[in-house]
Amino acid sequence: MTRPDLGADLTALMPRLRRRARRYTGSDAAAEDLAQEALLRVWARLLDDPPIEDLDRYLFTAMRNIARRRQAAGEELTDAVMPQTAPVAGDRLAAADVLDALAHLPPAQATLILEHAVDGASHAELARRHGVPLGTVLSRVARGRSELRQRLGLRRRGAVAELLSLRG
Repeated sequence: MTRPDLGADLTALMPRLRRRARRYTGSDAAAEDLAQEALLRVWARLLDDPPIEDLDRYLFTAMRNIARRRQAAGEELTDAVMPQTAPVAGDRLAAADVLDALAHLPPAQATLILEHAVDGASHAELARRHGVPLGTVLSRVARGRSELRQRLGLRRRGAVAELLSLRG
């Protein structure tokens, strides 16, 4: 390949390169960054070394290797606009609401629900732990869940209600 054809050849590969980069990254902006990094690396190599026989294959291999190295290093291949930690304000408010609702439950109900949610204890394990019949545990948990749903304004089958669903 002669040097004058190089720019045209790389330009012709860009749409395919961006599409492939989009598969690796999941976002348009991150795909553009990945494609440009691959182009820069190949361009630098073309300026210093002998010509590349199969530019198409070489460019796509370089991009794949860059993506793999980023993933191995734990880098996100998606946009890095948002912070890496989830926002906590909403979670704190929701937790405060749940704790407030739990405080209004009778202690026996609140204890069973918390032990199940925190410890992951089954209904049978809770019955043994507290020395009460399994039916009593089931009844207290059901009444407690119902009261929590009502206080928190949750539908019986809503997504958040599933988090409160205690299975034995």
